[in-house]
Amino acid sequence: MRVTHAAGRPSAVIAVSLIAVASVVLVACSGGASSNHSAASTATVYRWGVVGNRGAIAQLELDRPRAITGVKGKVVQIATSNSDGYALTSTGAVYAWGVNSYGELGDGQLTPYETMAVKIDFPAGVRITELPNPMPFDAGLAIDVSGHVWGWGLNSFGDLCLTGLVESRPQELPLSDVTLATGARTHALFDSHGSVYACGSGDAGELGNGSNDSSSRPTPVVGLPSGIRVSALTSSWEGSGALLASGAYFNWGYNAAGQLGDGSTANSAFPVKVDLPDAVTRVFQGGSGAKNGQTVAILQGGGVWSWGNNERGQLGIGSRIDSDVPVQVHVPRNVAFVKVSSGGYASYAIDVTGRLWAWGDNSSGQLGTGSVPEPALLPVDVGIHLSQVSSTAQNVAGLGVGT
Repeated sequence: MRVTHAAGRPSAVIAVSLIAVASVVLVACSGGASSNHSAASTATVYRWGVVGNRGAIAQLELDRPRAITGVKGKVVQIATSNSDGYALTSTGAVYAWGVNSYGELGDGQLTPYETMAVKIDFPAGVRITELPNPMPFDAGLAIDVSGHVWGWGLNSFGDLCLTGLVESRPQELPLSDVTLATGARTHALFDSHGSVYACGSGDAGELGNGSNDSSSRPTPVVGLPSGIRVSALTSSWEGSGALLASGAYFNWGYNAAGQLGDGSTANSAFPVKVDLPDAVTRVFQGGSGAKNGQTVAILQGGGVWSWGNNERGQLGIGSRIDSDVPVQVHVPRNVAFVKVSSGGYASYAIDVTGRLWAWGDNSSGQLGTGSVPEPALLPVDVGIHLSQVSSTAQNVAGLGVGT
């Protein structure tokens, strides 16, 4: 396997004690605020796996999906960071739960591990319409109805495009007309006025500005084809990606295990087009550190492909061999995947009936299949129906199918 070691995230600047989590229940009504948010009339928000970036935290670990409480209103979208989960309601309010070491719950508090969702404290009159997915580590992002983007939590490398180190309440970023955003580890991407910008660490070229320089101010991504709209942005630990409306997919950044899918293991500070047999309709990057990093994509013809690190079977190909070019995921017979997500060492898909499938590492319960320590090298049925799934590192959240 091609695995390299790299420097980790800076030491914590704020220390808080984590407390044991209790299982609690949320029943949230769910309706669509836009065509991008598919959820039925009522739904349950779930979490499983383990939150945080300091290894397995036994008190917080869940090996099966469990519902949470605290959200008021109809949930239309969910998202995750490595340490927290977020839910957007049809009224534009956002709720959060999780570790909160750096104010990433956005309510002005540093209460250690909120077992109940709390409402994020946006300024009066701000109505959120989109949650970037995933979020930068230990931080949050949101796009409002006017196209302004807000950030809160840890900003250690300027990944929130702000100057403060920690923001416990949402602050407006210096960007306008933002339609898309995403973030991971210590960088973030934004589509503003039809162009892609990045902020944060550039160690592996993940800002896509042609260098390894970091930037706390929005810097343009260079090298994407002009004149073609970007339809989705995705990100992972030191990795970035852009799906174009044409179905072409470009990625850049960290590539030690073939995460860029271009047949090499050299990092790239410029976007690299991935050669796939058909147009891409959905794509999601995963990866939480130097030892992992993978991408899962659904193509126009329905095929599912993956590439990158496969140390724990997260490519879904029946082996643990890395691949620096796209390989076809072994989708179960008579099953059609329509949505995909990927975390640290695990990947996920929702099929056309709403069933959740997962494969890869389960050492922190992130597959949601119970306390089975062995990785799943092929997709397994988790036994739950969802309309959305989101994973960052070992933290997973799901939005149930309405009843």
